Amino acid sequence: MKTLFLKIFYILRRLPIVKRLSNSLLRRILFKIKKDKFYYNFKDVKFFLNIRDSIDRELFMNGYYEEKQLNILSKSIKKYSINSFIDIGSNIGIYSILMAKKHSNLTIHAFEPHKDAFKRLKENINLNNFNNRILLYDYALSNKNGESFLEAKNRFGLSQSGGAKISDKGNIKIKYRIGDDLIKIKNEHIAIKIDTEGHELFVLKGIKNLLDNNKVFLQIEIFPQNTMVVTQFLKNLDFQLISKSQFTHQKNILDYFFEKNFS
Repeated sequence: MKTLFLKIFYILRRLPIVKRLSNSLLRRILFKIKKDKFYYNFKDVKFFLNIRDSIDRELFMNGYYEEKQLNILSKSIKKYSINSFIDIGSNIGIYSILMAKKHSNLTIHAFEPHKDAFKRLKENINLNNFNNRILLYDYALSNKNGESFLEAKNRFGLSQSGGAKISDKGNIKIKYRIGDDLIKIKNEHIAIKIDTEGHELFVLKGIKNLLDNNKVFLQIEIFPQNTMVVTQFLKNLDFQLISKSQFTHQKNILDYFFEKNFS
């Protein structure tokens, strides 16, 4: 019954009158009829979604997710003959799974400390049979090993993964690890994506060996208060800025693209 409803909904969503309905109203309808969890096909891969979470809801309601960033990343993986992708802040695995689908030679390390998002990440990896290519880690990366908390908003009866950040005032207990202790890669072509809601400098410090010992393509979301110190850190490691842009609704937060040793 749920599958039939979703098929009908996908068809109706194309009609002009339905397009005019706000996402808010669509959300209320789905919540009301208890269709908040379901399987969703996106770009020829499968995802298990819970649209009470903002990331899952964005993917379903809009039918796209960070298209420009994903295109830049995918083209760079091909251009630079990259064979390892490190997805730091993987959430439900959109980046990891789409890159695994498009690049059959890629080994992927996916990190996600948010417990509910990690459960869906794990299920999505299983759904697409990528267990042998995507290695999962249910903790955050930082510049030291230890425990902390994620500060996440509670909305619609669910702890939101979107915007969750490391904080002593958080409500979700997590573990964090030094990336260089976990991933021992040298003299390879690698891609790294970092989306850690303001924790990006600490992540970089914890993967300094990876950054020093490989040819690296880097996509990193940098919060404005961290821009100067993060870009200087990368400059000191001989990274070259390729481009930067505001891709999302968060106008003061930019995605930056760097490369090192490819030229």
